[in-house]
Amino acid sequence: MHFPSKRDLWMTMVLWGIALVGVIMPIVNGEMIAFLFLLPLSALLLWFWFSTGYKIEDDIIKIRYGPIRMKVPIKNILIIKKRKNPFTAPALSVDKLELVSGRFDVISISPENQEEFVKSVLKVNDEIKLDSRINVKE
Repeated sequence: MHFPSKRDLWMTMVLWGIALVGVIMPIVNGEMIAFLFLLPLSALLLWFWFSTGYKIEDDIIKIRYGPIRMKVPIKNILIIKKRKNPFTAPALSVDKLELVSGRFDVISISPENQEEFVKSVLKVNDEIKLDSRINVKE
């Protein structure tokens, strides 16, 4: 099952703003070398925007964040916590779920439908402890 990332307005403005300004300004100024240099960087930023998501396949969460790929075995997850942090990735929102799978193995993600995501994960591993702020209706 695929879960797209939730996208905050501020993240939309930052990514799209930098990508567009990075391409438009060199064109307006007639700086084609700068344009050719900044075009791939702008494309990289938009790659993060369009491809960030989470897929549950069998007992693995496959995380895709632009060119970055990660896998989290659901059986290893110990705790799922709610977090609000603008500085952790791979997520396009500050409204995140933190997956704790060991003493130092922590990753924050921002599925658009957090309740369905948590339900899908619990179907694979029902021993995961949930933060008291996570409400999963049966």
